[in-house]
Amino acid sequence: IRDFNIPIKEKEIEKWHGANKYEVLDNFLKKQCHEKHFNQQKKILHDNFEKNLKEKYFFNDSISLIDAKVPELFTKMRSSGIKIGLNTGYSSDIQLAIIKNLKLDEIVDDYVASDMVKYGRPKPFMIQKLMMNNNIDNPNLVIKVGDTPNDILEGKNANCRESIGVLSGASNRNILEKYKPSLIINNIVDLDI
Repeated sequence: IRDFNIPIKEKEIEKWHGANKYEVLDNFLKKQCHEKHFNQQKKILHDNFEKNLKEKYFFNDSISLIDAKVPELFTKMRSSGIKIGLNTGYSSDIQLAIIKNLKLDEIVDDYVASDMVKYGRPKPFMIQKLMMNNNIDNPNLVIKVGDTPNDILEGKNANCRESIGVLSGASNRNILEKYKPSLIINNIVDLDI
């Protein structure tokens, strides 16, 4: 976005946390670009974005889990019969790189990216795909945990039993409280399920 000289204030980007990253880019590019140049500029912007992400996630050994206790938590949950599914606003190849880099594929049951469904967050499609993939028919059996307003809304739009906010990511308590999550916790490892 900086390479395209698109001015964005922090307040403007706040509502986009957790959304499909390409939808975010397109939204801000449309404000800056004439319609006849949009598709050409969009391709360049998307390519630059992917290149930057791949440099960060494909070739960087310094990427780490948000908390070293996550594997222990997920293993405990899975041994109790709870399935762990991940979803993201990133593309599936970026998601897979992150998952492999952090060895999450060893401790989760499934994962879905926003480019694998018609629309990303706050629409419920990624949760619904995870449910379908894991033979879960009732959304009342699903708890959504996320660090953005779009995560909270996604859980609500999917009719999940609970939509829990977590403060160890993009949003603070004041922002999450506006979206009325079932609960707000400081860190993912504070989950008590």
